[in-house]
Amino acid sequence: MRKWLLCSLWVLIVGASPAQELALRDVFRQMPDSLMPSLSLNNRLDFIDFLDSNMKASVRNQLGGLSEMTALIDDSLSVKMSEALRVDMLLLTLDEPVDTTLQVVVFAETYLTDSLYGETSLRFYTPDWQLITKNIPWNEIQKKRIDNLILQNILKWSDDKLNKS
Repeated sequence: MRKWLLCSLWVLIVGASPAQELALRDVFRQMPDSLMPSLSLNNRLDFIDFLDSNMKASVRNQLGGLSEMTALIDDSLSVKMSEALRVDMLLLTLDEPVDTTLQVVVFAETYLTDSLYGETSLRFYTPDWQLITKNIPWNEIQKKRIDNLILQNILKWSDDKLNKS
């Protein structure tokens, strides 16, 4: 009886503690294959392992091409899927929740074309990869980070184009 009571108390204490914030690497590991179909789970895990080992994080993707993770920190990552597609993610903590979530994954796909500018599309997900369709109450810093993400892709694409000329 005493063990049962102690176990129940432990479950209540753990359940009552605030949810721990995730790092983007954890969210990336759990990402459904359908969001990046050319990368397998093993490819994503290899990216993380390579960067953790200070190695170039380049893998052969499901289409036979090379994909490279160029950056990974607690709240952002960047993957050059191919010469034509770049994927960036941000994990942002909201000041006020949307439904029951306080963290949002910003999923940015930038399609790089022959023109000077790439085209970026944004989608927003919960950390367990549920699409968010509601308006998100971004603060000014978060808005600026998202805008900078889009601008950074334009600038990197322009630099790449100019360096190849």
